[in-house]
Amino acid sequence: MYWLLDNSVLSNFSLAGEIGLLKEKLQEKLAIPEEVKKEFLLGIENGIVPKTDINWLRILKRKDDEERLFESFCSRLGKGESACLAIAINRKYKLFTDDIDARNTAQRFEIPVSGTIGMLIYLVYKGYISLEEGNKILSEMISKGYYSPIEILDDLIK
Repeated sequence: MYWLLDNSVLSNFSLAGEIGLLKEKLQEKLAIPEEVKKEFLLGIENGIVPKTDINWLRILKRKDDEERLFESFCSRLGKGESACLAIAINRKYKLFTDDIDARNTAQRFEIPVSGTIGMLIYLVYKGYISLEEGNKILSEMISKGYYSPIEILDDLIK
């Protein structure tokens, strides 16, 4: 089972200069739909995110039976979130997104969902990074424009 990343989570790690952390520790788990790759590359082209190598990520194409779901979500969500949701629902993958509408939709379809904070918590919990490193990465993300619901991870690590 793969973990799907949408552009918001991918961009947060890129902006903090931490894509390498995801590659090193979670490469085998992570995947993105083609639409997320297009959104991310457009962000690089427009100077929103730094030039970042994401060629190590597994790129997933939608299957025929995911098209109807994808189209239905596109009426209110971006193509990246819509593709992530269609694939996650059909294939029972976990979704990482910070988009509240995408998260709510995933929950309605009983798809495991988390976001940037959840990814950082997982990295700390597994011992891939220390709590101090996690807080430093979160702080860097916030300084680059991430609208985080929290300022430090401490209260979420038990």
